[in-house]
Amino acid sequence: YPMWGGAPNMDQNLGATHKGQVGAYLEFANKAENQMGMPLPAGRVRVNQASVDGSLEFIGEDVIAHTPRNETLRIKLGNSFDIVGERKQVDFKLDTTGKTLDETFEIEVRNRKTMTANVIVRDYFYRWSTWELLQSTHKGNKRDQQTMDFPVQIPADGTAKVRYTVRYRW
Repeated sequence: YPMWGGAPNMDQNLGATHKGQVGAYLEFANKAENQMGMPLPAGRVRVNQASVDGSLEFIGEDVIAHTPRNETLRIKLGNSFDIVGERKQVDFKLDTTGKTLDETFEIEVRNRKTMTANVIVRDYFYRWSTWELLQSTHKGNKRDQQTMDFPVQIPADGTAKVRYTVRYRW
């Protein structure tokens, strides 16, 4: 009985454009130098920050898994209302004979804050499992088999554009 592994997704319109909210996260290491360094049980974490008058102001909450010491925690505080992003496909080339698909995306992130924002532009390479990044305006970090992170620093009231081309082979 032969089993076929499927086929790459060749629908040009799938994921061609997207406007989305940008999540706000707090990420830190569960280490002694951060006044932590102990196993943390799973549960709800509430995050507060000092306001201008010194009182505590609630800024978000998330649920964490059991976290051993010396591991990194990533807490989603909510969505940012003053950082917005837009993703659009700017090129698509399908070569069924050569069994390749080249796709170029441009992701624009606008920072409407009054201070610099550090943003991780995360994109998912969902069309097929075998891919390579042909070119990119920013250095990317491969997070897992289908996910790429592009760290970007955006000045106050500024814009950053991440443009990349990915090639899928099957």
